[in-house]
Amino acid sequence: MNAPARQFLSDTALVVDGINALADSLAPELLPNGRRNGTKWMFSGIADTGQSESAWVNLSGPRIGHWTDMGNAASGEEKGDMIDLIRLKLGLSPRDAFEEARRRLGFPVAGAPVQMSQAEKQRRAEEARLRAEAREREDQAERDKKAKRAKFLWVGAQPIAGTPASRYLKGRGLLPGKAGVFPNSYRFAPEAYHGELQEKLPAMVMIIATPTGQQIGVQRVFLAQDDAGRWGKLRRGTTKMIMGNFWGGFIPVNRGKSGKPMGGMPAGEPIYVCEGPEDAVAIRMIKPDARIICSVSLPNIGAIVLPKQATSLVIVADRDDKPTAQDALEVAIAKQQARGVAVSIVMPPAEVNGRKVKDINDWVLALTSAPERGV
Repeated sequence: MNAPARQFLSDTALVVDGINALADSLAPELLPNGRRNGTKWMFSGIADTGQSESAWVNLSGPRIGHWTDMGNAASGEEKGDMIDLIRLKLGLSPRDAFEEARRRLGFPVAGAPVQMSQAEKQRRAEEARLRAEAREREDQAERDKKAKRAKFLWVGAQPIAGTPASRYLKGRGLLPGKAGVFPNSYRFAPEAYHGELQEKLPAMVMIIATPTGQQIGVQRVFLAQDDAGRWGKLRRGTTKMIMGNFWGGFIPVNRGKSGKPMGGMPAGEPIYVCEGPEDAVAIRMIKPDARIICSVSLPNIGAIVLPKQATSLVIVADRDDKPTAQDALEVAIAKQQARGVAVSIVMPPAEVNGRKVKDINDWVLALTSAPERGV
């Protein structure tokens, strides 16, 4: 390996840390159609169309420079750091993106090596190790703080029966289970804070947990009444938002026939997973004895590490022809298969009774002649 290559590798941590620290100015430059929302730069995926806010870049804190796309991101565009963003937005190779980051930071680029003593290399390596450990401690502390706030919101929320959240689900043709109740993981918060709108608004609140049962966050579906008094999704701002953490977690919807938590589930029992909390209730109506979870986002299906006895996963997918959605689904399947999980896909028919069907909830509505609405 020649001298420039050794130098290229020796200060990797410095370049990564340095370019991530420029997120506050670099994110708006690379994603001009996004907008600032507190400590995040909200944007509509790598395409940056400005038509949604499914993704965000952290502009400060322990995760500064790191971004996540919760929409139907293309393979390789689900998350990353500022070097990944430079690579994707400028159409560069990984090496050229790193060179661009070095150039922006004023570091010597390839072809302009700076000789470094072994002692200096060791000193920099130790500094990089200490920075990484400090960032991990800060990151864990931030995750714990967010999870605590999310749990506080969920614990303080009301059981869903008789609330606007129940009316919202029934208005979508979704009914309680055989015991006459919606999933226990679904609750109603009369006043959940909507950071984008800076208001407290009613919301259906679902807890997000890991396969080991650790509560790490909540998903909020903000609700509002129409002129007829019917409850539906909020029609302004972002409708669905996460509080706390979600990556690798899921909304537990139904424990199946055994009634045991996932860690104690019977070996080989299929797990049904879908992307949205409404679809999860629809699956529960159709298969009341199935084990059902909601992944919150399509890419997150691949991030969920199931217990060893879970060897069968059934993905109840939306009927989505967009290439990004298809890519995300394929990546999720591949990740689960790489862990030894047998994956199958269930998809609703394209049309029922002359009505186009997008997801399992649409299928239920199409099959329901007179759904209970606005009650």
